[in-house]
Amino acid sequence: MSEKIAVLGGGSWGATLAGLLAENGHSVSLWEYMPAIAKKLADTRTLDTVPQLKLPTSVHVTNQMREALDHCSWILSATPSAFVRTTLKAAKASGGMMADARAISVSKGLEDKTLKRMSEVIAEELLLPLDHIAVLSGPSHAEEVCRRQPTAVVAAGNVAAMVGQVQKLFSNDYFRVYTQSDLIGVELGGTLKNVLAVGCGIADGLGFGDNTRAALLTRGLNEMTRLGIKCGARQDTFFGLAGMGDLIVTCLSQHSRNRSLGEKIGRGKTPKEALATMTMVAEGMVNAPAAQALAEKLQVNCPLFAEIYAVLYQGKNPKESLHSLMTRAPQEEWHE
Repeated sequence: MSEKIAVLGGGSWGATLAGLLAENGHSVSLWEYMPAIAKKLADTRTLDTVPQLKLPTSVHVTNQMREALDHCSWILSATPSAFVRTTLKAAKASGGMMADARAISVSKGLEDKTLKRMSEVIAEELLLPLDHIAVLSGPSHAEEVCRRQPTAVVAAGNVAAMVGQVQKLFSNDYFRVYTQSDLIGVELGGTLKNVLAVGCGIADGLGFGDNTRAALLTRGLNEMTRLGIKCGARQDTFFGLAGMGDLIVTCLSQHSRNRSLGEKIGRGKTPKEALATMTMVAEGMVNAPAAQALAEKLQVNCPLFAEIYAVLYQGKNPKESLHSLMTRAPQEEWHE
């Protein structure tokens, strides 16, 4: 059955998913905050940040929120995490939202200061119960989805029937969607892996190899899992697509802007200098303070998150940070 869907956020992932949903037979409107970018996307059907994208002509691109939301039964939040609250506040204020609309989040992050997950922010701003919100996450670079390369992700939410609907919306022969009920774990996995990817990039920039990458991935997964469980997530979620799967692709891929940012820092640039070279948001940089604050709040020992935060925000030298990690007191692997 064809659905009418509003995608809020005309960046690489929002535009890619808008195209995928249109290809799946749905009626899609794509809202972009910047008028010039919206016009260029509407005219050319392309984005400079994702050359592989060819947005179907059936996707209606607009800079007007009310127009984007008109008669849409689904709202897909695809803006960077730092802009989710303001975007959805504008969506609610526009008066164009249907009373029975459902929301899907593909925005990965924790809100600064409140440490709320994106589903919680969406619920607050759209005045929706969490049962009407789902999350789509997993290892899925826009560049490869646009080329229809086989991709597997996971949809999560509190109500199985709704999550099943999300699965049907997105599934096709190159985009496979699994379902599960651990909303907290899926959101935290998608957030925390970005911070760790910056750390992996720093190690790459310092010239280290496979041994170091393997250590960072496995110890990072350990920290993600322990922190997630303390938040109420399930352990097995972090060994699935939204945890280990997304961690692998973000830490190792040439497409990863988080890894790329870290690599520039490892090669000698300051975080500010490295950010100045980026054309897209690196969520790992944005969410490092929230990840560190969450670990401190819950009293979970997360040395990797602490050291990445120290490098990004406290001016610590990456080599000193690595030395701090390697010379900590000896311990058993599974008892942090």
